[in-house]
Amino acid sequence: MNTNTIALILTFLVLIGSGCAGSKSARTHPDDIYGARAYRYFLDGDMPAAVDLYKRAYASARKADRGVLAARYLSNIGRAFYEMGAADSASAYSVKAYGEFIMFSDSLGASSAAAFLAICRASSGDGEQARKWLLAASRPNAPKGRAHYLAVAKGMVDYRLSSAIDNESAVDAALAYCKKRQDHPMLSTIYILKADVELAKGNCAAASPYLDSALNSIGKSREKYKGSGALLKLSAIKLCAGDARAGKHYYERAVDCAPKGAAVPALEEVSARCERLCR
Repeated sequence: MNTNTIALILTFLVLIGSGCAGSKSARTHPDDIYGARAYRYFLDGDMPAAVDLYKRAYASARKADRGVLAARYLSNIGRAFYEMGAADSASAYSVKAYGEFIMFSDSLGASSAAAFLAICRASSGDGEQARKWLLAASRPNAPKGRAHYLAVAKGMVDYRLSSAIDNESAVDAALAYCKKRQDHPMLSTIYILKADVELAKGNCAAASPYLDSALNSIGKSREKYKGSGALLKLSAIKLCAGDARAGKHYYERAVDCAPKGAAVPALEEVSARCERLCR
């Protein structure tokens, strides 16, 4: 699980707009049932099972001509692939979801898909496409707070492309907003992003408190699988400090809660990061 993968969000993209859950309406359609099961697998960190069930939900929704719901299932498939570190597959499904949202005039869904696509393309190193999708994610008359979520998406894109954030004050404003709302999934995303920026500077001492805060927020959310990324970073920091026992402790915790389908580096690889991580 590399640095780009473990930082994501994102609870994000499906965080703003469509969400990973199935419909909250009465479970009268097969796609609702598939979607609800998929969401449970997603929260449990079983991404391959979530993908399989979201695909069934999508096929069922298409058969019933439930267009917007079908588009959301496509977004959820993309999100699950992203959590497995498969940014290209995540992009492929998200592009299709974006087109469907546009066809059904779901501007919020389209904006969310575009923001997620920007992060996926930045994770693959494609800055031109990442900036293009960030622009597509912006829209007038957005709901209150939307600008904060987009600021975090932009910060994630910035970090993936340059290991820095162009507008840290906007990310800090988003942090304050999410604290007020007690949006713990998003808070964990922001804390991890801020930790990544400090790690890119070689400042492990500043990164550690952010990672601790991320774990605290993850513990208060339903997305426990996200803890693996923060724990891997803490493992590397401890190993860098010469504390092999603590490093192994954090590593073993990271392995135990890692999403199924995501590659976890060997302890030796995590330890080797010390040469370029903390200065």
